[in-house]
Amino acid sequence: MSIRIESTQKIYYLLVDFFMVFMALMIGLGVGCLLGWWAGERPERILLIIIDGAFGTPYDVGMVLYFMTILIATGLAVAIPLQAGIFNIGAEGQVLLGAFAAGIVGAYAPDNTPHVMAVLWSVAAAVIASGLWGSFSGLIRAYRGGHEVISSIMMNFVAAGLTSWLVVAHLQAADSQNPEITSIKETFKLWKAPFFDGAPVTAALGISILAIVIFWFVLNRLSSGFRMKVVRQSPEAALVAGYNPKRLIFWSFTCGSAVCGIAGAVMVLGESWRFRVDMADGFGFLGIPVALLGRGRPIGVFLAAILFASLHHGAGLLDIESDKVGRDLAQVIEAVVVLSVITLPPLFRLLKREQRGEVAG
Repeated sequence: MSIRIESTQKIYYLLVDFFMVFMALMIGLGVGCLLGWWAGERPERILLIIIDGAFGTPYDVGMVLYFMTILIATGLAVAIPLQAGIFNIGAEGQVLLGAFAAGIVGAYAPDNTPHVMAVLWSVAAAVIASGLWGSFSGLIRAYRGGHEVISSIMMNFVAAGLTSWLVVAHLQAADSQNPEITSIKETFKLWKAPFFDGAPVTAALGISILAIVIFWFVLNRLSSGFRMKVVRQSPEAALVAGYNPKRLIFWSFTCGSAVCGIAGAVMVLGESWRFRVDMADGFGFLGIPVALLGRGRPIGVFLAAILFASLHHGAGLLDIESDKVGRDLAQVIEAVVVLSVITLPPLFRLLKREQRGEVAG
């Protein structure tokens, strides 16, 4: 009987989460269309242009899948620490360090490195570099009590400055005037799927989906996932139960940061084929709304990554097809969606309490 009640409660909470996310999405699209109408563009035409820009050709679909691969990684970088009640806002810098490590390995490794070994080395270097970079903020939060939001966002600027200095002062490519390092060796380049007209859809898509599956398994089938939830809800209860909140906070932050290495590696090995100082391009910050819209759940992060990847790529067609609005409208929609996801749950709880008070009165 208790198992049936528990299952019913889980289904109820999932439906509530789905409703909140759906409402947030509708509010975001509604505000975006309203602003477009105010600027002189028909709302239905805005939506059709974005859909056509995202799925109009095989190349567009491939670019959505490429951006989805990156956003799954950066979304998980935020969602994993959220399970322990901490907020990683440093994914931008972690992506940069991961891309830098993959680029260095790919550019300076021996020419005769076998393809499989080359890819494994580069991805491993990216994951380790991103994890180590994020571990500083995790260490400060867990063992010194410093706020992880402040430390992690400051580490973004340190990462940007450090990689820029290393490239410009020591690693600048001789064949380019842009701030970038030498191109990676041929054996380090990821194979592209031939169905998307040259779009950088690679095996990294499967790796990111595997990361989603591993996250779900850890969260729902291993004791470490349960311990993170306990730490998030009550650190005092975790101590009483014999758990170590500091260790769990540190490792959840470090593991979340390490996933950013996948995003950095796919940018270098699958698309640009070299490290550039500005290649993070805001994807680290875009992982925040992906995690929030996905409610920190594995399947939620996956679906939110598809949505934001479609908006990110599809809105680019607005610059061409419309003279009233541009791709910046997608950023407005994303921002409103995030604000709605954050504000709707407490608003509904407030309305529910007021309703109960009226009934009681």
